[in-house]
Amino acid sequence: MSSAPSPWRVVDSELVHADRWIRVRADDCVDERGHSIAPYYVLEYGDWISVLAVDRDGHAIVVDEYRHGAGIVAVGTIGGGVEAGESPEAAAIRELREETGYEPDEMIDLGPTWANFGSHTNRVHHFLARGCVRVTEQSLDESEAIAVHVVSLDGLGDHLAQSYHQLTWYKAMELLDR
Repeated sequence: MSSAPSPWRVVDSELVHADRWIRVRADDCVDERGHSIAPYYVLEYGDWISVLAVDRDGHAIVVDEYRHGAGIVAVGTIGGGVEAGESPEAAAIRELREETGYEPDEMIDLGPTWANFGSHTNRVHHFLARGCVRVTEQSLDESEAIAVHVVSLDGLGDHLAQSYHQLTWYKAMELLDR
């Protein structure tokens, strides 16, 4: 049986880009055998949230939104970034209200996962929002165009194109009567 790998040693790091959305750094690393891995690009994002929202009738509230990286309009869970000084749960409640106009009776923390631990520093915090009721209109950012749909939970996971949206759905299913 082989021994467990060791973390790489960072011998140099250069900030390549930084703005309000992301920081990109290039690390020069050396592994446990002395091999150089350079540059290794690391994306420093803030944490994200993903919320599976369910209304009082047991239907999912999902959004259609254009995703520029993939160049597609896709159905997804409610999501967004955790702002500085904001808790993940507060971000989940805020994003749910902004994107859909709904508020939950109950917000259940399903736990965090790494967004992409090979190259990203951030986590995705997964939530289940139960007993959602529409209380207001959407309050979208200038760059957002989001369509809200109320759909059956049955088979929803098959229609979610983003892996962490699927994971949110999967984690929530064990808490829902299905």
